[in-house]
Amino acid sequence: MHKLAINTPQNVKFEYNLASLGSRIIAFAIDYFIITCYAIMVYYLVSRLGLFNTSDPWLTTGVYMLILLPAFFYPFLMETFFNGQTIGKMIMRTKVVKVDGTRASVYQYFIRWVCTIVDIFLCAGALGISSIIATKHAQRIGDIAADTTVISTKQNMALQQTLFAEITQEYTVTFPEVMRLSDKDANTIKDIYKKGYERKDYNIILALSNKLVELLDVKPQMRPEEFIDVVIKDYYYTFRDR
Repeated sequence: MHKLAINTPQNVKFEYNLASLGSRIIAFAIDYFIITCYAIMVYYLVSRLGLFNTSDPWLTTGVYMLILLPAFFYPFLMETFFNGQTIGKMIMRTKVVKVDGTRASVYQYFIRWVCTIVDIFLCAGALGISSIIATKHAQRIGDIAADTTVISTKQNMALQQTLFAEITQEYTVTFPEVMRLSDKDANTIKDIYKKGYERKDYNIILALSNKLVELLDVKPQMRPEEFIDVVIKDYYYTFRDR
């Protein structure tokens, strides 16, 4: 699976799996199934109200199209207000981000939405699929124009597996002060640490590191992300048999 690698100014590397072609197609299908259902529901309601029986077909068409506007703008509005996700993307656990891994702007969401006409509808999706397969960052034409891509938000392994893969019976605890932490504390630390990496927000990791330094009263001689990683491993190893 292709990956999107990002380095922060603090030289912290974030790596994400790019969304697979299959997951993107399924997400698209889910979204347009929702849009189709909405259009059918609107048609049914308009029919029940008797608008199709009026002598002014332009009025009927105008009212119908007006009510359909939310469906027309659905992909753009959903990605704008839900951080790069539509309902289909939420279900398939994918999201739109800028190529540098940060959150896309409203303008970028708009550009990729407009380009859907070209790379999906005008050629039955062939151009979009070909572009996703051929480009380094799995970008369709809309993504190329908007400088975005679609990543998978799924975790390949549980956090415990990734953080503690190196722990063996010979593991040496670096910070015995982790005894001061409760299970609730440890879970909170893991959640915040995970969130920092998911959001590619080094400030979250730095703030968490500073809080742990204060809480444990230690002076780590390592980078913040390394310190947090060691603290979590130390806690896991210390209480592994509990």
